[in-house]
Amino acid sequence: MRQKQNKTILLFLLVTTAFYAQMQNYDAKIELKNITDTWHNIVLPDTVFANTQDHLSDIRIYGITPKKDTIEAPYIFNYTSPELKTKTVDYKLLNASTKDGTYYFTLKVPSKDPINHIKLDFENTNFDWKTLVQGSHDQKNWFTIYNDYRIVAIKNKQTSYSYTDINFSAAEYTYFRVGIKSDEEPILNRATLELQQKATENITNRKLKSYTVVEDKKSKKTIINISLTKKAPTHQVTININNDFDYYRPIKIEELLDSVKTQKGYLYDYNTLSVGTLSSIENNTFTFDNTFSKKIRITILNFDNQPLKIKNITAKGYKYLLTARFTEPATYYLTYGNKDAYGPSYDIAQLNIKMPKDIKNLSLGNPVYIAKKETQIQEPLFKNKLWLWVIMGLIMAIIGWFSYKMLSTKPE
Repeated sequence: MRQKQNKTILLFLLVTTAFYAQMQNYDAKIELKNITDTWHNIVLPDTVFANTQDHLSDIRIYGITPKKDTIEAPYIFNYTSPELKTKTVDYKLLNASTKDGTYYFTLKVPSKDPINHIKLDFENTNFDWKTLVQGSHDQKNWFTIYNDYRIVAIKNKQTSYSYTDINFSAAEYTYFRVGIKSDEEPILNRATLELQQKATENITNRKLKSYTVVEDKKSKKTIINISLTKKAPTHQVTININNDFDYYRPIKIEELLDSVKTQKGYLYDYNTLSVGTLSSIENNTFTFDNTFSKKIRITILNFDNQPLKIKNITAKGYKYLLTARFTEPATYYLTYGNKDAYGPSYDIAQLNIKMPKDIKNLSLGNPVYIAKKETQIQEPLFKNKLWLWVIMGLIMAIIGWFSYKMLSTKPE
């Protein structure tokens, strides 16, 4: 009986040791609470990003069962980017007419679908027009949807820029009419009517620690260096300008990958995230692939124009989500922070597995940093060199004494 108990205790110790050996490879863990279903969502907090790899391949979900077995829960990893649902609405161009210096394009929508976005494509390459958007059900009574909406196109050696998107609140009419005030006849190639719906609940603000603006007069550039407070995925930057005149400036957004200190100073390695145009008629929000860098650089090319006054800058990022499957009762932990870990390979990521439509989010405990076993450094046998010299002297004396005895012994 005692032998059986000893085997049980030994097995428990082996299993527990194996689990904690796995956990020892990671920097931190967070307990997952209120697991009631097979499928649950886990929204990753910012504390995870600060201690994990940039590609997040070192995230694992480990559990301890009531029998003290160690299990691993599989998950599907994704970031919950806000989906832009776009529905293109068919239309028919009825006619193009002009009256009192205004050119009208009448579009008929055979369906009852509302629209909130009209994209215009003109053959004209240089223009700055004010547009009027109206709606009607009978082409007799016209209702103004938007007045004096500005559309612009510029094409020259320095700039190739076009903004011909008209956005407004969703409206449902049988007929839409676009009026353009212009001395030049607008030649409309095509129009695209859409209903755009964008979810914003999955976006969160990223706090800026600071940003600096440097005017490089020699290169005619404005350089903005942004420092974020935390390492977290960032996908969007908005630049607010405090000028009331028109401007169209090429812009480049970069992330800092690495820096090396040399005798002449630091050398910085940047990667381009986005290029575009900073414009007085747009909201100047730029999106790009997620970056985990805490340093972002924005370069504005001014040409011979006066530099723009930067009012403020904001940054946003997606909320990252794990959808995990729990098949056994256990105490589960989200573990992270292992520079040597590779990305996991789970069946649920390869197979087309059906999941419930409504999946509950799990509550998270506080992050707990996992204590590492200290590497024991073997100390030298003799710390004080004096003892070493004393022992060496004794050894030499003993060897000398034996040598003397051997030489002084007379043969019989």
